[in-house]
Amino acid sequence: MNTAASGEFNLYALMQSQAMAQPGRIAFAQARQRSKAGRYLYETRSYGQFLHEVDRTAACLRDAGIRRGSKTLMLIRPDLDLPVIVFALFKLGAVPVIIDPAMGMKRLLDCVRKVAPDAMIALPLVHALRPFVGDAFASIKLFISTGTARLPATRRLLDLRSSKAPISKMVNTQGSDLAAIFFTSGSTGTPKGVEALHSTLGAQIAHFATMCEEDQQSVELAAFPVATLISPCLGQTSVIPDMGSMHPGRCKPDNLIQAIEDFGITSGFASPIVWERLSRHCAAQGRQLPSIRRAFSGGAPIPYKMVERLGQVMPQGVMHTPYGATEVTPISTIDAAEIERETARLSAVGYGVCVGKVVPGLEVRIIRTEDHALHHWREVTELTDGKVGEIVVRGALVSPRYHNDPINTAQTKIEAAEPDSAFPFWHRTGDAGYFDKQGRLWFCGRIKHIVQAQGKRYFSVPVEEVLNAEAEVWRSALVGVDVEGQTELAMVVEFYPEYKHQISPTRLHAYKARLDGLGFPVRHVLPYPKAFPVDKRHNSKIERPLLAEWAQKQINKGVRS
Repeated sequence: MNTAASGEFNLYALMQSQAMAQPGRIAFAQARQRSKAGRYLYETRSYGQFLHEVDRTAACLRDAGIRRGSKTLMLIRPDLDLPVIVFALFKLGAVPVIIDPAMGMKRLLDCVRKVAPDAMIALPLVHALRPFVGDAFASIKLFISTGTARLPATRRLLDLRSSKAPISKMVNTQGSDLAAIFFTSGSTGTPKGVEALHSTLGAQIAHFATMCEEDQQSVELAAFPVATLISPCLGQTSVIPDMGSMHPGRCKPDNLIQAIEDFGITSGFASPIVWERLSRHCAAQGRQLPSIRRAFSGGAPIPYKMVERLGQVMPQGVMHTPYGATEVTPISTIDAAEIERETARLSAVGYGVCVGKVVPGLEVRIIRTEDHALHHWREVTELTDGKVGEIVVRGALVSPRYHNDPINTAQTKIEAAEPDSAFPFWHRTGDAGYFDKQGRLWFCGRIKHIVQAQGKRYFSVPVEEVLNAEAEVWRSALVGVDVEGQTELAMVVEFYPEYKHQISPTRLHAYKARLDGLGFPVRHVLPYPKAFPVDKRHNSKIERPLLAEWAQKQINKGVRS
């Protein structure tokens, strides 16, 4: 697989080779409706059908005016149309722009203005809103609807697909060409448009291929939309379940179980909250999922309790927890066996979360945290093993920049000491962490979540993991509260529902004593009355600023623990 930035490369070619090698294999299956017996019926595509649909879609989009380099905003459902349209755009050398609508209307429109797309393929509802959103879509010259209704100045995808536009060859793109723009969730700031080069995507696929090399014919539970863009390049079958909700935190485990059983799912990719809900449901029902051999999670750290529970639910499976970000995925990875064997007990006493060894092809360093831009490596203070600082990374998996965003690019990129290197910039992740003596990377939380108290800095994750190790605790968040002009540490805790009425003041004081004994002088432990506020994409990243506001209100009302 040639993914060198200087050579020709296009993800469509990977998918095409898989389709031509096994045209009869099922590429996709999507749960559509239920039979009278209550079982799901599936819409399927063989690899041959999928390739034909991609080629026809590429032909009609080219006929409509989409060309090489056309930035094409996609606001569609995460169903079978998503991979078809994305690979059609790749074939044309066009650039899909992926924004999660769950971030909210104002943020979404700000992202659209920032990226200035040339075309938009969207649901009818999105097109209906166009007259009411000012200049957000001013750069767009071509509007395409995925629905059946006829709308002003809008072409229907179904009409375009019925055209007889001739199928053409793939546009020859370079590895250094822009392939796609993926927006971050914005959970710790403004969403940013991450540029993915064709070589970047190729390097990511190559990494996942090594993880699946013993089972190239696996069947993937695509409970996270990005999985539908990876599996076709690996020759796998993707099963798109009916999640039961657009919000992962409200997914229906029974729906996932049926998909797993119907197809003998061997691998799954989902956010932590999906695995949490699925594993708790299976444990409560005494059910197992013996066909699953690999489970992947991403988007937020996962507690050891979940890893342990999944091990019981998937007796033949291994949980992998890659660590990364939209700008670079993955950075490192660790499996359940190593967590169980050694790192879980260290997390429970304040070491943070071990995210494993750095993946091949990346360099990772730890530098002193700074709240300003670092333009050149000579401005950096590199830290030794065991010292907590900012995690910085460079290599083939790293995005080179944010699209049309020189300010944020300058804030997060550091020119390397060797300017003639193949990777001349280091990327600042905004995450805190350190290396241990075994060369494993440990995650200590976002730098923006550091709490300053009593003249010291406290990183969020090492403190939180102490409480998260308790059987009754689902998740917790370290925040700072103001008490008579002084910042004090407080822990906001979400308990599992079955334990909520058993938590006594004595138990809360025991938490504080344990934390204090580990060097974390937490003065307040505040039980949260409902589910934690979380990010809209993964439903797994805790919105700590909201919890900090809530905690301060409790302190102001005289609540103490």
